[in-house]
Amino acid sequence: MPRRIRIRTAGALALAVVVWTGISALRAGVFRGPDPMPGHVRHAMVLDGQGPSGERAMEGLRMLREGRTDTLVLSGVEIGGGFFYSMLWVRMLPLSGAERDRVVELRSSCTSTQDEARLAASVFTGDDTVLVVTSAFHAWRAASIFRGRAGSGTVFRVHAVGDGVWDRGWSDREARKMRFLEWTKRIFWVLWEQWLPVRGDPAWHEFVRGHELGRFPPPAWIP
Repeated sequence: MPRRIRIRTAGALALAVVVWTGISALRAGVFRGPDPMPGHVRHAMVLDGQGPSGERAMEGLRMLREGRTDTLVLSGVEIGGGFFYSMLWVRMLPLSGAERDRVVELRSSCTSTQDEARLAASVFTGDDTVLVVTSAFHAWRAASIFRGRAGSGTVFRVHAVGDGVWDRGWSDREARKMRFLEWTKRIFWVLWEQWLPVRGDPAWHEFVRGHELGRFPPPAWIP
């Protein structure tokens, strides 16, 4: 292949990559500012996927106590053996009797933020605004995913909460792993995943409230 053709081909490929990246970034909202936060919502949904410190769940409880939300929904995926993360978050929260009546577990088979966005769109209906509570480092990607995947009349706003591990910075080993993983997910979502069609039904889920809230399953066997 002549050198001139090789140069033109390489230039065309480079231009295509730049155009694809720019369009993808605009579509994902990379340059979009945060949406205004409502003063009060009917539901605040705490996303799953955090560590044992539970900053997201504690922030949700604070919002409940301040009257910013009527109902706190704790999303939780199965750890194994019938245990869900939401069970742990409920047990960790210092809830009064009246507060327990306003807390709900949303147990599901979600494996990603995209799954949780589709699930939220299927369980929250109408013209309500739902406040999605997640870690600050995850807030931008969560907002982009909920805009692109929710696809319902419900308006979702993302509320960011600090994360102790992430805030340690690049000098900490666990924080470095977390940052590398999050940035990889952001790039993959912007450049590829957001363009993929949505297939299949939302994840399996069930709501748990009342006396079943936070209850662990019976042991499979007793030693």
